[in-house]
Amino acid sequence: MLQSLMAHDDAAGIATHKCGTSSALRTGIFAAFLAIAWYNALELIIICFVSFKRWNGTYFWSLLIASACIILNCLGFMLLFFPTGVTPWLCVTLVLLGWFGMVTGQSVVLWSRLHLVLYNTKLLRGLLLVICIDAVLLHIPASVLLYGTVAYPTSVWAHGYNVMERIELVCFCLQELIISSIYAWETVKLLRLRPEGRPKGILNQLLFINIIIVLLDITVIFTQFVGYYTVQVMFKSLTYSIKLKLEYVILGKLVTVSRGCDSHELPLNAREINVSSFPSDRDSLWNLESW
Repeated sequence: MLQSLMAHDDAAGIATHKCGTSSALRTGIFAAFLAIAWYNALELIIICFVSFKRWNGTYFWSLLIASACIILNCLGFMLLFFPTGVTPWLCVTLVLLGWFGMVTGQSVVLWSRLHLVLYNTKLLRGLLLVICIDAVLLHIPASVLLYGTVAYPTSVWAHGYNVMERIELVCFCLQELIISSIYAWETVKLLRLRPEGRPKGILNQLLFINIIIVLLDITVIFTQFVGYYTVQVMFKSLTYSIKLKLEYVILGKLVTVSRGCDSHELPLNAREINVSSFPSDRDSLWNLESW
């Protein structure tokens, strides 16, 4: 049973509809992953509109787009895995569009969050430039190779895509790790300036959440490198939906910490996000005080 679930496969099998239905157990687990990811994404979209005072700002739009693209990515893989009769070209297009928004959107979410604790505009612009460059250098080659795999599943295109996807996955995880590490470091410095209250408790909670996010990324990379492609692509969408939900947990404490500063001390871009785009503590649906 476990062997059937963990059958080794790759993108070529996905493109030719040879994966996903060989085991009832595997089909059920994949369907469960998709259902949970879809549920999380729909919940995130609703929370986006309910929590934010004004529907604008980079943080709001990146959260909204990343959440919506989870649905798109899952839909594409669902049409590929199960015998729906839909052309693989349309399925792959949905997968790629969802992947672009889901992954790069997650990085932009992390970058936007930095504005509450990091006021170095040069570093912020540099990180945004890195996100844009990585998106171009990684998404475009992977997309070309995936379309080539659909056209010629057993050719060099399939091998090239399998290699490129691993590179892409690792690079994006490293990118998120770097941004999260900068956030953690700046949060430590910010809390040290504010000895009142429970800064140590806040810091421990935020760092614990980031450790969970890193462990999720490591799990996705592990399933990719050991060859469990169909497990990995299903689990990947679920992972990103969980990471986006954790963003709201982080958000509540970040707003609390950042509001300890006078607004005139913040740079312009940080003031705009703090005032116009972030939900108040009262509006936030998750409160870390209950942790």
